[in-house]
Amino acid sequence: MSEYVTIDKTDNQAMADLVRQRLEQQGIPCMVVPSDIAALAGAGASYAVTVPAERADEARELLGE
Repeated sequence: MSEYVTIDKTDNQAMADLVRQRLEQQGIPCMVVPSDIAALAGAGASYAVTVPAERADEARELLGE
């Protein structure tokens, strides 16, 4: 299994899901994970969008467009 790395962070899950959808539409697998324990409670939540390390540059380039 490939190591996943963070390529973006968002302040809410809805934004993270939009990033995830954009990546998946281009065939880049990704996962959205809460980046801290506060996210589990919903207070001050932030979310990390992660992709396989070997696809990180491609994902960053896509998001930078």
